[in-house]
Amino acid sequence: MSAAPIPWKHVRNILVIFAPLWLGAAMVFGFFGVCYGLFRSEVYSARLPLLVRSEASTSMVGLGRFNSQTEMKAAQETILEMTQSPEVVGGALQQVGPPSGKPDVHWPSTTVIDAVSDSGVNLLAPQGSEFGNSEVVYLQVKAENQERAFVFCNAMFDNLAKHLRTIRHIRADSVIGELTDARDLAAANLNEAAARMQQLEMQFPTDLGELRNLSEAIASEGTNRRTLETTEHELQTAELELNKLLALHQLMVAGSKNPNHLLVSGSDLLTLQPSLLRLKDGLIDAQIISSRLAASRTEEHPSVIQARSTEKQIRRRMQDEATSVVEAMKPLLNMEQARVAKLSQKRDELKERLEALANVRTEYAKVDAEVSHRTTLLEEAQRALAEAHASRKAALSTDLVAKLGPPQVSDHPLGPGGTIIAIGSTAAGLMFGLGAVFLIAPGPNDTGRGRRWTDFLHAGGRRTSDRLNPLLNPEVNPAMAATPSTDRRRQHR
Repeated sequence: MSAAPIPWKHVRNILVIFAPLWLGAAMVFGFFGVCYGLFRSEVYSARLPLLVRSEASTSMVGLGRFNSQTEMKAAQETILEMTQSPEVVGGALQQVGPPSGKPDVHWPSTTVIDAVSDSGVNLLAPQGSEFGNSEVVYLQVKAENQERAFVFCNAMFDNLAKHLRTIRHIRADSVIGELTDARDLAAANLNEAAARMQQLEMQFPTDLGELRNLSEAIASEGTNRRTLETTEHELQTAELELNKLLALHQLMVAGSKNPNHLLVSGSDLLTLQPSLLRLKDGLIDAQIISSRLAASRTEEHPSVIQARSTEKQIRRRMQDEATSVVEAMKPLLNMEQARVAKLSQKRDELKERLEALANVRTEYAKVDAEVSHRTTLLEEAQRALAEAHASRKAALSTDLVAKLGPPQVSDHPLGPGGTIIAIGSTAAGLMFGLGAVFLIAPGPNDTGRGRRWTDFLHAGGRRTSDRLNPLLNPEVNPAMAATPSTDRRRQHR
């Protein structure tokens, strides 16, 4: 079942009856709005576009640009914290002075600095975006007038740049101290490893190249190895020559006693003695002639005797020649034996040196790798220290935040004007009054109300005196309920 519509006549009567309430509320709210509009202080805003870049001394790739969006966002958030720091805000306020323009030794106070830090300065991303999307940010300040906003914005930038340089300077000093200690430690470790490497190298002064060659990953054949191979080859050749000389010497000794030993020997040994080789051939020819003559003649035959005599003379000559060769071969044998002994000694020395190098190769390779690694660490520490020194020097002369133009001051004060505030406050009071009226006003079907509009403000719709009067309240005297209203009024009179 739908409710009956509210008659407009009842609404008009309610508005007329309660006019003091809603008109009074509108007037009170409007009065406060006018007072606020007259006595409020105007606030102007100034924005300064800034370009934020990274340090160029930390990387050779993309100088001045951030390596990632996260790094850019962290840098801009750091600048935001520095912008709202008491040191920057206090320095800027002290630079522009108090709003009155009169000198004040207590300016700025802590309360003023905190208030300006909370609501007077800010760092904004362009077009309402987040930090990290663009290298451009806006420094925004608020002041009582346009000129002060312009000056305060420049002062904030100057103090912000100065504070950022101070932070970079302090950070660079801290990093330089840490990197200096790291550089000194790396240098001490390198000197210690180099001293151990020097001790190992001093043990093999003549074989230093061979030792370094053995410690390399891809090593060629060393000098000692090649010398050893050459020495072994020469030793083998000398031993062969010595063996041939010894065999020839034995043959000559045997031939000096019995020439027949020379006949049965090979021609290879006698090639070293051409005279003996010719005597051997002559003895063989004499023996052949003697055999032929003995086959056809007797032993007493003059030809046979002469042949035998020739054969004996050749034998005697061969024995004498063999004896002479034996004596002549002694110096040659001694020289060849000395050569073999010298080559053997050289071979043994080379083997000992190679064995000693092989024993120390592992330790030397380990020390060499350690020296190389510590040299790399020292170079990295020196490079990082040089970058820190460059950053410290740059912190004293350059800024990572640069202006893109002059501050942009707003043409009008922030917030609504006085007229709008007065109209808005009056409208708010009217709405409040009307809401209160319709909250306490009776409906079109309510009849148990009092005789005045103030009765509607009391609980139950009547004043206390009317509720306690038995003539006016039937609930107090039920007998009066059956009496007509005219009679009740007459009796009341």
